[in-house]
Amino acid sequence: MSGAVVRRAILLAALLTLVPVAAGAEIRVVTTNPTLADLAHQVGGDRVRVESLMRGPENAHNVIPKPSFVVKLRKADLFVHLGLDAEPWLPSLVRSARRERLLPGGEGIVDVSSGVALLEVPSQNQLSRAMGDIHVYGNTHYALDPLNGIVIGHHLAAAFSRVDPAGAALYEEGAAELERGLRKLTESLQERMEPLRASNVVVYHRTWPYFLKRFSLKKLAEVEPKPGIAPGPRHIAGLAERMESSGVGLVIVETYSNRRIAERLAERAGGRVVVLAQEVKALPGVETYQSLFEHNVDALLAAWRDLGGNP
Repeated sequence: MSGAVVRRAILLAALLTLVPVAAGAEIRVVTTNPTLADLAHQVGGDRVRVESLMRGPENAHNVIPKPSFVVKLRKADLFVHLGLDAEPWLPSLVRSARRERLLPGGEGIVDVSSGVALLEVPSQNQLSRAMGDIHVYGNTHYALDPLNGIVIGHHLAAAFSRVDPAGAALYEEGAAELERGLRKLTESLQERMEPLRASNVVVYHRTWPYFLKRFSLKKLAEVEPKPGIAPGPRHIAGLAERMESSGVGLVIVETYSNRRIAERLAERAGGRVVVLAQEVKALPGVETYQSLFEHNVDALLAAWRDLGGNP
């Protein structure tokens, strides 16, 4: 094959990566986590084919990329991620995929964090390794506020419409339907959580500020003395005393955190451990974004009743 033919073939392959999806074809979407995958399904319907790199129970910050991740990205029209510094393994993965459209600033990379009101944004004097695993731009677990799912949904609709203009109206309606459903669900769950309004809880890791704020709970303390730092016996003993003196009984833990430590703390304080889903598919039965919040509210109310709360 002559050099000119090879060059033409390479140019054609490059141009094809810039061509919108043909009418009626599926958009190939890869997301970092199952939460984003489910929201993509809800917005895109049958016009999108979605795969998640993560399974659900794992810690999004500590994922070790697999060769299969690279294979998936090389076939993707869009790669959807949380943005900020939520997935520190993402830049090297994208470079390994060698897809120009998926590099930062490329038309195939979708950061859904824009427009979210971020919590726990550190000041300059807090940006030190001595403070533990601090996120530079703010807490990255914003999807645990159901109303932030609305923001994500509209980002997805806009991205799908860029790749598949023929489906734009369907994507916009998908995002609008998602918004209506999430607003209704949030209002219903807030009513159910009213008996716990302003109650203090202990959390294992800084995963829950958006969830706690939306459902009017307060954080007494964290099991980790600093983010990402395992607690020692003295810290646990002091925290148990604080829980007893404050009348706090609920200890919220993620699926990937050390449940045995949380249970020892709860036992000393006469409380209950509540394992909540931090991600779609993190726990059995949590198969959709909506069911994540339904499960977590059910679990909190059940634990509260076990501690003597009125049904």
